[in-house]
Amino acid sequence: MKTFKNLFFVSLLVFLSGCSVNKTQIEQETLPPAVPGGTSYGETEDTAKVDAITGATKAEMKIVALAGASYGGIVHNREMAGISGFSDIDAITGATKLAYNAGIHSILKGHGRTVEIGLDYIKVNKSIEYDMPSFSVNGTRSFEAHQIRLPLTYNFGFFKNKVDQARFVFKIGLSPGYTFSKTIEDSEGSENMPDYEFSSWDVCGNFGFYYYPFNFKQDYRMGFYLDFCRGLKAYNDIYHESWTQGGNALMNFGVVFEP
Repeated sequence: MKTFKNLFFVSLLVFLSGCSVNKTQIEQETLPPAVPGGTSYGETEDTAKVDAITGATKAEMKIVALAGASYGGIVHNREMAGISGFSDIDAITGATKLAYNAGIHSILKGHGRTVEIGLDYIKVNKSIEYDMPSFSVNGTRSFEAHQIRLPLTYNFGFFKNKVDQARFVFKIGLSPGYTFSKTIEDSEGSENMPDYEFSSWDVCGNFGFYYYPFNFKQDYRMGFYLDFCRGLKAYNDIYHESWTQGGNALMNFGVVFEP
């Protein structure tokens, strides 16, 4: 858990440092339109600028804002895996309510590579129903949580437009997170609900994409995003002991704006 905490704060420091840099370029210079001999200088394939004298690639940074809905929560043991003595009348089911998310991300381009680091807020609203007559366990446990996540991804761009911007971006990486506020409650009249442990720190594998159908001008466009996050165990009770259960499984989607 200490490792997750250190990773979270190191990533946050990197993100905040990046945001203090100009949103268009870390080093911005005006390039001459041509050199003797008629050779023109322009952008590389990843839109990073090329130095007119040395030919070196200079990094470019953009800031994007995201806002939309979130769906998901704790992965429940719907297969009753690892539970001895259950019968066909026993079941563990889950229900998820739509919530919301928002974030600010830095996209760093240079030397043919694109890396993205972000700061996301996500609300989670999930419930798990224990209907297990064989064990005299009955009731619904509700989870409402608020998380901060720091996604770090490697991005791949496809289908570039006239100004060399990718219309479709696929990204894959990790998303450390911290649950800074939570409410976990059992329904009234519940029977023999299991004790539980909950970890505020977790790490998710993260992948998703951007799609930009609209291009207003070179440095101003809007599009859509879809992200999936599947994490290590954060919740545990005697009916969720497998490492595949009790982790966060989240889907975030909405509108992305690139100023």
